Amino acid sequence: MNENVKGHAASGRGSVKNYYMLIVFAALVVIFSIASPTFLTGQNWSNLLIVQVTTGCMALGAMSILILGEFDLSLGYMVSFCMMLGAILSENGANAFVVIAAMVLAGAAFGLVSGVLTVKFKVNSFISTLGVGMLMNGLTQAISNGEVHSSGIPDFITEMGQGKFLGIGYSFWILIGLAVVMYFVLNHTTFGRSLYAVGGSQKVAFMAGINTDKVRILAFVLSAAFTGLAAVFQLGQSGAANPSFGFSLLMPAYAIVFLAATSFSLGTYNVPGLLLAIVLLGVGTNGIQMIGAPSWAEFVYNGGILIVAIFLVNKSTKAQRRLVQKQPESR
Repeated sequence: MNENVKGHAASGRGSVKNYYMLIVFAALVVIFSIASPTFLTGQNWSNLLIVQVTTGCMALGAMSILILGEFDLSLGYMVSFCMMLGAILSENGANAFVVIAAMVLAGAAFGLVSGVLTVKFKVNSFISTLGVGMLMNGLTQAISNGEVHSSGIPDFITEMGQGKFLGIGYSFWILIGLAVVMYFVLNHTTFGRSLYAVGGSQKVAFMAGINTDKVRILAFVLSAAFTGLAAVFQLGQSGAANPSFGFSLLMPAYAIVFLAATSFSLGTYNVPGLLLAIVLLGVGTNGIQMIGAPSWAEFVYNGGILIVAIFLVNKSTKAQRRLVQKQPESR
């Protein structure tokens, strides 16, 4: 009887923990609404969501890497390279389909290189992806001559980045669609189940008959393809490609993924949590700007929320391990 009561109490505490980020989100909305009368306007929220699309799309792809326990440092450089590639193709008269396909495929190709280096050549993912990122940075500078390129961007791409439907940007609607697809892939396909299995224990997954090398390489390719698509969104939003843009997006993207593991399924990277994290990060950044805080406050916010997310994930992981260790004793 007492054990049941304790179990229900623990479950109740766990359910509250699963919604910590939702509570923080609600608190931030209230605070910024009081501080700025224009915070809750439709125009502001429309802009807020559009601005988050690029990092949100990067995060959606990067989630597959983090599920495996790997890390890709090249994603920021990849955004810069893919944007510049798209801009130069546009200048030379390529249509929207060719530009988008080239950007996504270029990202996927570099993801394949990172995956092969990490999986087949046993190079630590930090080192392999840093090397690939530096390579892409050099290529970006080479093809751009260090200049901003903005002419000839196809109308379809700019409309996708800047246009709106029901007051919300097309790009954000597309991001929601991609999130639904990713949710289905992770939870209802063999690849998704294999991804979580390999992330849980590569040795056990291999013994269960999973081609662990293939799954790991595909995760890098998937992450990079999403990053190439994120570059498409950013090119459409800005209407130009800057060779120095993109590097600063890496940490916010990973902050979103880490935050995703603090909601709905504590300790597990999940798509619903990621969507909430995208909006939460956007609310914080937007609110800080609207109240006139100095620019460094955004970095403090992003860094602070990332630290809290990592702490909560580590704490929940340890709690789950202790629970698993105790289960045989209670039988």
